Amino acid sequence: MYRAFGLLRPDTTFTIDAAQAQLAAQLPGLALARDANQLVLSQGEWWLALALVTGAHVREETEGLVGHIAGIEQDEAEVLAKSDKRVEVWTDVPDPFMEHFDDYLKVVEVLKSFDGLLAVDPKEPGLL
Repeated sequence: MYRAFGLLRPDTTFTIDAAQAQLAAQLPGLALARDANQLVLSQGEWWLALALVTGAHVREETEGLVGHIAGIEQDEAEVLAKSDKRVEVWTDVPDPFMEHFDDYLKVVEVLKSFDGLLAVDPKEPGLL
């Protein structure tokens, strides 16, 4: 099971449309489906979702998260903590033989390609 957040600055270049195009190019062997602000990559029984999530809870969770990540400057943390949106990547499907770990890493690399997006691991707060 994999999970990542893309914390967004107000000036981010991230869009679902751009993410969809990049993911289709980077992972041509996976099926790619879209439903509004969510993308789902899949192969057989395995899937990985990416969604743009918004709401007041995002701001609160980001505020707590950035305080635990080494290497983030105070100014940057404050800007990120004001945002009420973020990108979430996840799957609940186990991958015991790590057959899809490279797919997950490619998704994270796509996230990191956007200006104004900070990719983090929410489980073990740290930069990806």
